[in-house]
Amino acid sequence: MKTDRKILFQQRFERYYPVLCHIAAGYLPDSDDCEDVVQELFISMWNQGRDDMEEKAFLAYLKTATRNNCISFLRRRQRLQTVSTDDESARHLTDTSDTDRPKDYGSLLDTLLEQMPPKCREVFMMSKIQKMKYKEIATALNISEKTVENHIGKAIRIIRTYAAQNPTLTIVALCSQIINLGLWNIH
Repeated sequence: MKTDRKILFQQRFERYYPVLCHIAAGYLPDSDDCEDVVQELFISMWNQGRDDMEEKAFLAYLKTATRNNCISFLRRRQRLQTVSTDDESARHLTDTSDTDRPKDYGSLLDTLLEQMPPKCREVFMMSKIQKMKYKEIATALNISEKTVENHIGKAIRIIRTYAAQNPTLTIVALCSQIINLGLWNIH
């Protein structure tokens, strides 16, 4: 039984590794980083015993996890980057007396995403970052397409409400961060 698991896992790795690296390349510019993220995902799947899923669910899970891991990778990298004094003024979104509001673009996006319920955030990210269609999201999460639409609508309302409640927040700064992380494409 253990040998069969290894063989199946190796076959899936060989089949999906290039596909997942391609997905990761949509988020990460460095191919080595893409490969690292995908390899770590497979190691995690093996260690957690999550490789026993049905083929279609396994692939859907891998695609979503690849996207999420890429986003986490970018967030970690962004937090580690130091900001030069020339860039410091551009990073501030509010005055220094307002401690409840985020001071940089990364924490702004984190704040917006944290305000969303977990399932809403997951659906929003699958739609806007992974560019999955509503039907694909519904299938991957085992929910109806109408539920997907409702989650997307709720996420957009949360973003609009936050922007309305924070008049010192510049829309340009918000849009800049959203575009940089691939939530919206500019053609």
